[in-house]
Amino acid sequence: MATELSRLLEHEAKAEKDKALADARARAEEIVAAARRDAEGFVEVAQHRLAAERGQEIARATSTASLRAAALVLAAKDEVIRAVFDRADAELRAAAADPLRRREMITTYLREAAGDLPGGRAVVEVSPGDAETARDAAKALGLEVDVRENPTLADGVRLVSADGRSVVENTLDGRLARARREFVSRVADVLWGA
Repeated sequence: MATELSRLLEHEAKAEKDKALADARARAEEIVAAARRDAEGFVEVAQHRLAAERGQEIARATSTASLRAAALVLAAKDEVIRAVFDRADAELRAAAADPLRRREMITTYLREAAGDLPGGRAVVEVSPGDAETARDAAKALGLEVDVRENPTLADGVRLVSADGRSVVENTLDGRLARARREFVSRVADVLWGA
């Protein structure tokens, strides 16, 4: 009987042990399955976050590249416009070096400057070598002026009123600077359209 009791107890203990192991295995499988679901959820969230960050990085890089490209295009356009004005400058300076054209230029500049100066006697300053041309032009225009050469003045005239309070300067450099400001948008329109 003791052996049978012992066997019965052993059998009961083994059944209890097997049931406890089965329950533990089932619980472990549930825990592992829950951990897998959680890990998959974490991975999915991380993938979404990485995709969003990647999208933001791509958008920033695209924006930066677009800005750089626009800056390069603007710089290239500016260089072309500058070249147009440089070429015009060179051609006008070449024309101003021609004696006949220079005479016309000095006469035109003197007439325009005299129109902006109050009446009366004045002093005309011109580039060295242009005094005779300026005297002839002043005489032809009926102006009472004293003509002086000024080495600091290039390609044009400067009229100074007798009292020194009014000064009108009309030079190739001044005209070119005004033309640049006035025509830069028109040149751009001609080159690239509106």
